[in-house]
Amino acid sequence: MSVKRKSNWYIYFIAFGITIAFVVAAIFSFRWFLFPDKTESVGINDNGELADDFKPTTAHNFVMLAMLSDASSDNPELFSIISYNAVSNEACLIPLPVGLSIEHTGRTLSNIYYTQGGEEAVKAIEEAVGVRCESFVKMDREAFVSLATAFGNVEYNVGKTTIINDGNTVETINSGEQMFTAEKLFGYIMKADFGDELNRLNNAADILSELINQNFRNLDSSILDVYYEMIVGSADTNMTEEQYKSRKAALLNTVEYGNEPVGYYIPYGEYTEDGGFKISENSIISIKQRTGLM
Repeated sequence: MSVKRKSNWYIYFIAFGITIAFVVAAIFSFRWFLFPDKTESVGINDNGELADDFKPTTAHNFVMLAMLSDASSDNPELFSIISYNAVSNEACLIPLPVGLSIEHTGRTLSNIYYTQGGEEAVKAIEEAVGVRCESFVKMDREAFVSLATAFGNVEYNVGKTTIINDGNTVETINSGEQMFTAEKLFGYIMKADFGDELNRLNNAADILSELINQNFRNLDSSILDVYYEMIVGSADTNMTEEQYKSRKAALLNTVEYGNEPVGYYIPYGEYTEDGGFKISENSIISIKQRTGLM
């Protein structure tokens, strides 16, 4: 007499469920690669506008290192940490003295970038001030002027008459309200005589903050895309499209709701006998606070 076996359908059902779960997890993990168009729409509606239900979180925050040089082959002459807080719709520029000393090597940021590249400069920042930058961007004069031109001119109140000595060209910037084009802006932050480096960093951070605060209004998704493409297309950078897209909605949220969102902080310390700069421990604490680490 034959014996009727019990059905094991539930075992197959459980196995099928587990398989589906793994497939869903895999798709979610590789969604940037599998569905790049869907990635861009996170937090943004079909019209390219900020979605009504988007809420920025700390996951949208970032810290990056920006560097600026004259020619593409030159060492950077301006280093700045850029910290973005998506929840509070605020960004902070933290320019660093070019001679910032790295303890265990005795080398400067400029020398490290020249010999080892941007990623090692980022590691040096972490060693010097305890702040890890997610990415770096190094622009030369041509790239900066193109990007700043796309932003627009900036009206700036010059504190005192300043001389810009740009090779064969000498220009006097009078005190008071002045309109700066991109070329004039580059000369002001890179070639002007401010007397000392910290005073230069203060003026550079102030006018760059004004550049963004005055021009980052009524931007839409497509314009942000243009800015991103200009940066990655003309700069030395390890910034990825995934990093940009994951913060794009938050940036649009800041454009819409931020009120003069960009400020700055100038580190303080003392210069050493060899021309390096030793940052103060209290200033390091302030930097960590500005970047959300404390």
